[in-house]
Amino acid sequence: MPYIKHPLIKEDTVEAKLYQEVLATRVLEKGNSLVVAPTALGKTVVALLVSAEVIRHGGKVLFLAPTKPLAVQHEKSMKKFLKVDEDGITTMTGAVSPRKRREIFSSAKLISATPQSIRNDLISGEISLADFGLVVFDESHRAVGNYSYVFIAQQYMKQAKAPLILALTASPGGDEEKIQSVCRNLFIRNVEIKTHSDEDVRDYVNPIEVDWVRVDLPPKFLEIKKLLDNFQSKKLLALKKYGFAIGKRFLSRKDMLILQVRIRKELTSGAKNPLLYPAASSVAALLKVAHALTLLETQGPDALHDYMEKMVADSEKSSASKAVKSVMADQDIMTAKQLSRELVEKKLVHPKLEALKHILVDQFER
Repeated sequence: MPYIKHPLIKEDTVEAKLYQEVLATRVLEKGNSLVVAPTALGKTVVALLVSAEVIRHGGKVLFLAPTKPLAVQHEKSMKKFLKVDEDGITTMTGAVSPRKRREIFSSAKLISATPQSIRNDLISGEISLADFGLVVFDESHRAVGNYSYVFIAQQYMKQAKAPLILALTASPGGDEEKIQSVCRNLFIRNVEIKTHSDEDVRDYVNPIEVDWVRVDLPPKFLEIKKLLDNFQSKKLLALKKYGFAIGKRFLSRKDMLILQVRIRKELTSGAKNPLLYPAASSVAALLKVAHALTLLETQGPDALHDYMEKMVADSEKSSASKAVKSVMADQDIMTAKQLSRELVEKKLVHPKLEALKHILVDQFER
């Protein structure tokens, strides 16, 4: 088995896979890059290869992960593979004192950290990213809105002498607008995508047999689903009145996005149709409730209730959109919110967890 040969990577520790080496080379050549690849295709190895090259040329590396356990995991991986003094690789979270964090930033070669702690220190002026030759954003699909990744990327691009951003994700999301937003927020110039079916990947991947196990939603879940469906039916009727004839009782998320683009194009073209504005608001409301339905069907009442609480908070802001206001003013939605809270209080979870437990117990017993 061939292994990676690099002055800063320990011998016989990292298996040589051509596609990973090619990805790392492209990042170094093309600059700020987003690497999209499923779990187990070795995105962290790509980050390791790029990090080794940056450190080799005198730069420092900041490896960001959304949670402390993940940050610690990355620290362990880098210590395992990099030929760097162990004191030069460390994890930094909010639990570390400000004085200690300043020391770490001045001495460490590679810092694995949670974004909140880095954001706070950048705001206070405790640290600078001027000497960092690479910042890795793990689970980079989070880089939207007010998430700390966005602020850190902005500061890094301002402060660093020779900035290089490597964004990693297995799931950038199906919403093209969100993907573009992530790329803008992280100053991405180059996108690299790898899948299990790629010709240069196939030789390194064991075939996977997938058995889908479908579970039925409990009656209380279906009650909430019906209320959310009722809201969508009302909005579809409204869209028909606004002149957007829809021959379906149900719109997929893709249908909604296509309709949204169509309405936006008409608005930007200067079309003098006053019904375009309520139509745009109706589609935005449909998308919000479609997301609520997805959370109910795939994650359960906890995720749904958290999302609805966020919509309530958003609807009370002076800058609230008409879409979110119309959602939270609807009686069906408010009833669904109340039911989801009751399910949370009863500690009811998605039935897929129970199904998964049975599968695991059966496997362990066998």
